Formats: sequence, structure tokens, C-alpha cells
Amino acid sequence: MGKSVPFSVRLTSEDADYVAALQIPEALTPSDKIRHIISESRKRSESQSSFSELAKRFEDDFLPTINLLRQLEYDAQQESEILHFFADWLSLACAEFAKGPRSSDDLQNFEARVVRQAFKLIEQTIRMAITSDAPCYDPSIIRNGCQRTIELVRLIKTDFE
Repeated sequence: MGKSVPFSVRLTSEDADYVAALQIPEALTPSDKIRHIISESRKRSESQSSFSELAKRFEDDFLPTINLLRQLEYDAQQESEILHFFADWLSLACAEFAKGPRSSDDLQNFEARVVRQAFKLIEQTIRMAITSDAPCYDPSIIRNGCQRTIELVRLIKTDFE
């Protein structure tokens, strides 16, 4: 690590409150927290992350929403399997897209990887429509949404025959 350089910055009171409230392990002071934020930002922009690192990063980004969802579900004694699947899927799909193609020779493989992710979501959603009581807050959302998908599949199937 290089020599520390004093750096002054002015923040709005809202931003200062935000920094003060941040919970970052091993970063207790506002200066520690700001150094951590800058360090993380630099790592993100400079590194060629692996797929698993990118997936973890997106998972971390979505964690506040996932935690809120879990707490609200606990309080309401409800659960939506589709939302939990979607949260996992979203991290992986975002990581796949963020990883991008490796070169112009990889364009077709990149497209195939992204499309595979899209079909995972479609297939899981359709699986939930098999029963009349899909494991989500409102099963009719799944059934109604899948009906349009089934109509499209019938049209596509006709074109393939």
C-alpha cells in the first residue's frame, strides 16, 4: 500500500448520515468507510472478475431487498417461491451478462449462455403453473401469465411442424 494522502471532501448531511449508518466490517470511522467504498469501486472497475465473483457481487447488491422480503414474509407468514428463485436467477443472469463475450469468436457462445439463463426462468415459471396452487402469494399470477406463454408456444409449435 502506498503512502496516505490527505483528501478533503464535502458531503451533504444526507450523504454524511448515510456513511455514518453504513455497516462495514472493520470500517468503523467515516474515513475507514469512505476508503472501503473507494477500494471496492476500484476493484470492480479494474478487475476481470470470474463468473462466481460477479454472481456474488450481484447477490450482495440484491441482499437488502432479499432480507426485507424474508422479513416481510416471516411477518405475514407467507412465502413466494418464485421471488426467491428469481432473486437467485437474477444474480446469475446479471453475472453472465456482465461477464460478457471473451472475444468476437465467443459471441455465439455468449449468446447461448445468456439465452440459457432466460430459459431457466421461463421453465421454472412454467413448472410453477403445473399445480393450481403455485407456491407464491397469488397463484393466479403464474397461471394467467403462463396462459399467454402457452398460446405463444402453440403458435411456434405450428410453425415447426
